[in-house]
Amino acid sequence: MGKKPGFQERCARWLLLLTIVHTVPVVWITPVAGGTAPTITLLAFGLASLFTFTRDGSALGLIALAPALSYCGIAWVLSWVLGKGLVRLPQPARASVLAIVVIALLLVVYFPVYVAGGHNSSRNVDLIDLFDNTLSVSVLVSYWIALHGLLALLYAGYLLRESHPAVAFVERWRNPVLIAAAMVLTGTGLYGYHPQLVCKPLAELGSASAQLCAAKKLDRDQRYWYERAAEQGELEAIAWLIKHTRDREGQLRWLRMGAERGDPLIQFALYQRLLRLRSPDAIAEAERWLRQAAKGGHAPAQMVLVAQLSKEIYRTQSRDRLAERNAWLERAAERGSRMAKLRLAQHHIDGSMGYPAELDRARAYIRELADGAEPTSYERARNLDAAYYRRRLEELSAWSEGLENRDPAVTKAMAERYLRSQIPGAGVPELGRKLLEEVAAGGDKDARDELIVGLRTGSGGLNKDTGAAMTWLISAAESGDTKAMERLAGNYMSGREGFAVDYPEARRWIEALIRSAESSDDLKAQARVRNLKNQLAYIDRLGKHAGEPLLGESDLNQLGQRSDAESHYRYAQQLLAGHGSKRRAEAVERLEEAARLGHGGAAWRLFHIYDRGFADEIDKAAALRMLQLAVANHHFDASRELAMSYEYGKRGLPVDLPRAIALYEETLAAGRDNRYEWNLDPDNYNHYRWLESRLRQARMKLSAASRPPA
Repeated sequence: MGKKPGFQERCARWLLLLTIVHTVPVVWITPVAGGTAPTITLLAFGLASLFTFTRDGSALGLIALAPALSYCGIAWVLSWVLGKGLVRLPQPARASVLAIVVIALLLVVYFPVYVAGGHNSSRNVDLIDLFDNTLSVSVLVSYWIALHGLLALLYAGYLLRESHPAVAFVERWRNPVLIAAAMVLTGTGLYGYHPQLVCKPLAELGSASAQLCAAKKLDRDQRYWYERAAEQGELEAIAWLIKHTRDREGQLRWLRMGAERGDPLIQFALYQRLLRLRSPDAIAEAERWLRQAAKGGHAPAQMVLVAQLSKEIYRTQSRDRLAERNAWLERAAERGSRMAKLRLAQHHIDGSMGYPAELDRARAYIRELADGAEPTSYERARNLDAAYYRRRLEELSAWSEGLENRDPAVTKAMAERYLRSQIPGAGVPELGRKLLEEVAAGGDKDARDELIVGLRTGSGGLNKDTGAAMTWLISAAESGDTKAMERLAGNYMSGREGFAVDYPEARRWIEALIRSAESSDDLKAQARVRNLKNQLAYIDRLGKHAGEPLLGESDLNQLGQRSDAESHYRYAQQLLAGHGSKRRAEAVERLEEAARLGHGGAAWRLFHIYDRGFADEIDKAAALRMLQLAVANHHFDASRELAMSYEYGKRGLPVDLPRAIALYEETLAAGRDNRYEWNLDPDNYNHYRWLESRLRQARMKLSAASRPPA
């Protein structure tokens, strides 16, 4: 056996071997590589072909391995020969020569002396250029630094004496370090070349994840591997193909494939793409994918659905759609949508879209927006930044404090906000009304006027409540509001806006207006006084028609509850004079009841109604019957009218002069002795002189009719 090489000799051999391996050029028949490439590079190509388990692949692998093994053997022989030669030199010349040889060989790699090519083609490259074409720059730098460090350590070991303590330390740890270094180098090589060693062979065998790995790591046939992976359902591959496909049909194909795999992001992208086609079928399909994306938790899709449902709700006021819309909105907020949180905050501020008015909940959403991530593009376009949200938080806190302290301005503003809210939540209109009533009760005229109008008409977010509107109008009038007083007087006269006709109340408010206006020297006020006095005169004229002053609502109701003939008659007269056509039918019923009970005046009034009243009331037979009933009940005017009817043959009666004369005489006699308490004035022409003249004329007619013809 030969002498075992010493420590210095082994260092020299390894130093020369590593230097030669990384500097001597070699022309490869198989894929081009230089002497600086580690042997693992060639093994990678061989193993990649061996993974296919075919005869041709195995042969190709052996061919690829042969040059690598041969090259390593040649490099080892050269380093051994140089090492033996160096031993013959004395120290320190031996160390100097070794250093010069190593440095010279290392410098050679920076000159274009490497020839690569085949088939009569060649190219000059240096080591850097060679590595740049095979590995990344970061790998090159790391590898090159490690190589030079190792060479420096080997040279330092060569310079040490055999008895040096460091030599013993190195000898002790040499084998473990070499094993660890081999493992690191092998692992690094496998990691660096795993696309060729692992991904590509497995991709050929049909592994989807390996196909995706090959597509990412191998520039060659990249699209091919992405398509293979996509066909097996790899969403990342489908997303890459969507992005890198330019033709519309191809893009739609990959979008549909990704959408069918259940990816919400791709489903939403497909929805947007189909909308651009504008055809009915495409739009219907787009809506289907939009809902799928929303169900998959895609917040933008959920917000699009919220917008669509909102439009439908504004149009149809559908509560079912409202519940669906709010469910999507809340799901989007849970998924972190800032727009959804902003909408929910606004809904809780306004009490709109079915949400209750809760400032605390609104503050919680605004605080999340203020403390959350970067604003969206929508927020940036509208300057909705963190500072804005902090200001909103301060504003909401001020509103809450103002409501607690019953601040009139804040209370009124919030009341109007709640009353204006679109599709308010449960209790929101009631809360708005309550707050507005608080402000109105505190003396705010505008709030009171708003309440009166809103409650009377059901506008301004208030439900129609005629009784409450009346109460607030009376309150306004009692506080001295002249407009309210005038409106109140008009309502009592006309029975509008829920008020019952009550002329004494109308008179009271008109007189109060007159007193208020008379204290002013303004010409308009004086004209107003004249107008108000005309209204009083009108009320007096109505009383004349009723035969007595018009009664208030309470007194009229008491009168209507009586059952005697005179009460029926007076009640009917009050209705006819003060209520006009509104209660005319009731008045006619009361007159008929009074006439039935023997009231001549009631029968006489009914005669006029049936004889020449409204078109639907005229009934000549009933008129004659009432006229005769009035006469039977000793009504003076009825007696006179019936006598004239017989004299002239009116109202369907024949001419009957004797009957007319008898009625005239009976009427005059009853008037003279006040038989029926007619209280007729004997000097009154209309009562006596006129009747006497009618009697004379009737007698003359009878006398003329009884003479024989000449």
